[in-house]
Amino acid sequence: MSKVYIFLGTAGCGRRRLIAQLIEEGLAATTTTLYIAEPERDAEAEKIFATISGLDVASWKFDDDSGNIVAAATNSENVILLADGEDDPVDQMEAFAALVERRPEWKVVRVATVVDCSLAAGVPESAEWFRACIHFSDVVLLANRDNAGNAWVKNFQDTYKKECFPCIFILVKKGKVDNPALVLDDTPRRLSMIFDDQDPIDDIEFDEENLPEEPFDLVSPPDPYFATTDAGDRKIVLPKTGDLLAAWDKIRPHNNAK
Repeated sequence: MSKVYIFLGTAGCGRRRLIAQLIEEGLAATTTTLYIAEPERDAEAEKIFATISGLDVASWKFDDDSGNIVAAATNSENVILLADGEDDPVDQMEAFAALVERRPEWKVVRVATVVDCSLAAGVPESAEWFRACIHFSDVVLLANRDNAGNAWVKNFQDTYKKECFPCIFILVKKGKVDNPALVLDDTPRRLSMIFDDQDPIDDIEFDEENLPEEPFDLVSPPDPYFATTDAGDRKIVLPKTGDLLAAWDKIRPHNNAK
């Protein structure tokens, strides 16, 4: 069984540096395959992985015909899926769920969102984009906080804590975390149940005085972010990732890590 870790976040927020640390300090003495979204492949940025023992770096991509994710097989003990930071996170999470379902030897143990706090503070319309990512996440890594300010970071965390989001928030300091084991801990803390075995009967509230007269199918409802209208459109529409990054590119200091 391979343990699967998924990392969401916008392009340029520092996910590679964090992943390198987590592999070296949290997954040492094991084998790991890191799948990077094909559009995100960057030889220069990936040099950070070159000296890590037991690590293979590969690509994943969407198949043009089926829309499914294509990724080479692996026997590694750990699998890390790095999402495309310039694409829709909900579409990718739906595809990741389908990929894992096709590979029973894989088990998702952690989903993490790396929040570029400077981007989130500078581009307020990104709030719903990050909310979607955090809905799927066990842990939220707060990176690039210098330009956001402590008050903004505290308010960002408090918003989710007041709404009783079960995920944990961890500060990223100089591109790293103090406790890699906490980030990689496999205790589920995400709202979404797309990677969990669900019994549809658990979703039904029976009323003894108002039982259905006709037979009905026991089917779990889709994740709220996967729900679609009769026309096939998402009921929850996120801002386009490219628009958010373009808005950020106009105002950001050009020194973000990959």
